[in-house]
Amino acid sequence: MSLPLLPGRECGGCVECCRVIPLDLPELAKPTGELCGYCVNGAGCSVHAIRPQTCRVWFCLWRVIELDDDWRPDRSGIIVRPDGIDEGVITLFVIRRSEFLASEDFFAVVAGWLAEGIEVALSVPGPVGFFPARAVVTEWLRPAVEAGDFEGFVGRVVRSLDRLDQHDWQPDGVLARYAVGQA
Repeated sequence: MSLPLLPGRECGGCVECCRVIPLDLPELAKPTGELCGYCVNGAGCSVHAIRPQTCRVWFCLWRVIELDDDWRPDRSGIIVRPDGIDEGVITLFVIRRSEFLASEDFFAVVAGWLAEGIEVALSVPGPVGFFPARAVVTEWLRPAVEAGDFEGFVGRVVRSLDRLDQHDWQPDGVLARYAVGQA
């Protein structure tokens, strides 16, 4: 999926998508949760000029929609995934729990999405080589959001993440293969 990017917004040192997104392409395969072998942690792609098309067009929604810099995945611990956006679903892939989950900004943005009729899903990573767990939590969060109950909202988010952490993880079946630029 290729969405128009916000001008002037760059990934910078964030490489979270290079870690969590599984790839199984002829020239590049990496299991879910494994940092891409071409990625320099904190700096980016070492084969940027010849990276696969998939890597050229996939961006988290922090690069696409107006969200504060605190939402950048390496800062927030959340990748706002673009898949599902066409169907009105935003998935918050919580790659690590951080104080940001208990911030007024997180509450306000999620509340705004719910008010606009956008479905919200939470997702958490499994072990390396296993697909993440995901659940739509719109109706679970709605009572706290509509009541303006910030603490209740945070509690519901945490309970959702705790439940997702108990998921029956499914292997992704991807074996690492690094052959970008090889003929």
